[in-house]
Amino acid sequence: MNHKSLQELTNKYNWEIINNEISKTFVFNDFNSALDFFNLVAKEAEACNHHPDILNSFRKIKINLTTHDEKKITEKDLILASKIDALFNNFTSK
Repeated sequence: MNHKSLQELTNKYNWEIINNEISKTFVFNDFNSALDFFNLVAKEAEACNHHPDILNSFRKIKINLTTHDEKKITEKDLILASKIDALFNNFTSK
């Protein structure tokens, strides 16, 4: 599986490390677009069987990833973060 490294996620793709999580906020033009993206992320998370904390605030979606069982950032988080970035890029290129 091709995925971004933790350093690449934080430096190039603007994910932040906060405690034992990686976090990123995605901003949209309107509430409905934010909800559509929320649902795309939820489907991808379910397919990966790895579930992030997803917060919605009007036009913003904030995603926090950690592997709860291990209480740290793992390969699962990096893979899902990469997939979320790809979803966002595809979503905003429409």
